Amino acid sequence: MTTTMSSTASTFHLQHICLTYPDGESTVTALDNVSLDVHAGELVAVVGESGSGKSTLLSVAAGLTTPDSGTVSTNGTTSVVFQSPNLLDALSVREQLLVTDHIAGRRITAARRRRADELLARVGLAGFGARRVAQLSGGQRQRVNIARALMPEPSLLLADEPTSALDQRLSRQVVDLLRDLTDERSLATVLVTHDRTQLDRADRVMQMHDGRLSQQEWQ
Repeated sequence: MTTTMSSTASTFHLQHICLTYPDGESTVTALDNVSLDVHAGELVAVVGESGSGKSTLLSVAAGLTTPDSGTVSTNGTTSVVFQSPNLLDALSVREQLLVTDHIAGRRITAARRRRADELLARVGLAGFGARRVAQLSGGQRQRVNIARALMPEPSLLLADEPTSALDQRLSRQVVDLLRDLTDERSLATVLVTHDRTQLDRADRVMQMHDGRLSQQEWQ
């Protein structure tokens, strides 16, 4: 597998990705010759049933899993909006966004605090910086999750089932937010989901089935 920084027009490029893993005496093909391009300002939804390979695809795209073969190319920074926000109870909302700075040993500057507050305001949580996780609803926690992913100013945003624990109204709000942020910040966004009720906000909808990604738009 080759990982490169691409100079092409696409922000994100997967080419001929294959991934297998052993299952007893047999071999399971998780990704079967998958290719995908996503451009700045484009939101691509990847749908499929459980076990179809869509979360594995996202893991490869994020660099968390190394495929057997194929090329992964990105321009800029990649961030992931995980299915579960995984917020830390001991930290305030603002500190959730600054935690990676703490882990890296970087000094938390006033500019970084301002950026955290600006992102919280953008996701509809202005004035929530001092609150604790226990004071947030499920939808608010997912908004913190999205704001945290935006802290490093990514060019590629990968969202892994971000609405799976939310009702339909909150799911719509989260997908609408991802759509708006994709447009405003010229993000290349890949939304992995099994929820077909939110697909109207995507520019393209691709379908995973048995490790293969449909190269046709799916409606």
